[in-house]
Amino acid sequence: MNNLITTYQAQIIAGLGAVILLTVGRAKLLPKVGGSKLALWAAFVVTVVCGLMLGWALHDVMLWLTGLRGPAVVVGQLGAIIAMLLGWHAVAMLVALIRDLADGRPDREARSAALWVPTFVPAGWAAVIGLISNPRSLGSGIVSAILAGITIGYCIRIVKTALQGRTGAVAWRWFAAGVCLLAGVVMIPLIAYMDATLAGWVSPATMTIIRAAGGVTGAALFVAAIADIADRRPDQHVRNALMYGMPLLFLLGSWAVSAISGGAGNGLELLTGTVQ
Repeated sequence: MNNLITTYQAQIIAGLGAVILLTVGRAKLLPKVGGSKLALWAAFVVTVVCGLMLGWALHDVMLWLTGLRGPAVVVGQLGAIIAMLLGWHAVAMLVALIRDLADGRPDREARSAALWVPTFVPAGWAAVIGLISNPRSLGSGIVSAILAGITIGYCIRIVKTALQGRTGAVAWRWFAAGVCLLAGVVMIPLIAYMDATLAGWVSPATMTIIRAAGGVTGAALFVAAIADIADRRPDQHVRNALMYGMPLLFLLGSWAVSAISGGAGNGLELLTGTVQ
């Protein structure tokens, strides 16, 4: 226990500091936000700072949690799933944040997003990094598939909510494309992990067919996206290319690595630069 406290002393201080600022400092500002723009923006800024402090602390804690070994690995895997859920829920709150700030007043929804977005997004990303940095058995491959499912589900939900806005339709299309880009980046290491796990269970010939089919599908989605690019409107084809095509294209890299390298044999080794 003492070793943990020593190792994560800075994170503990950041977490406690954020709680103190919220409960002792910001709590006194909130009753005044209705009649004072200064108090309103001060409360918002303090909330953002606290969110960043909590996010930094949780990021390192999640890396530690996903690095647990032995029977405790199950705890780390459950923590990764929870962190991914909270991380994408925080991203979903960005829609409310942007709409709340449109009138120049960061009210309750904006303050809520300002706290939880910087708190949980780093933790969700740390869950992905921690998972691929500490390869385990088939169980971790299944967890990767669950995290990918969470990513796809939340991305579809966020895009649908964002595109419901009647004002600033073009801007919201670009926002939706940005969310799909984020989902695609998150999916790359998850696809790599699933690729590495599957390679240990099926024959090399079957794995080559899977990688080729997935990679070509990713390329086809980017070809289809040209239709949207020609119109200068990031609509469905662009979103599909970013969310699905980009991580699937990574399988072509995995295929190439397995074909030309005598050491690395899958996409996870390509991504991490290690040979297991």
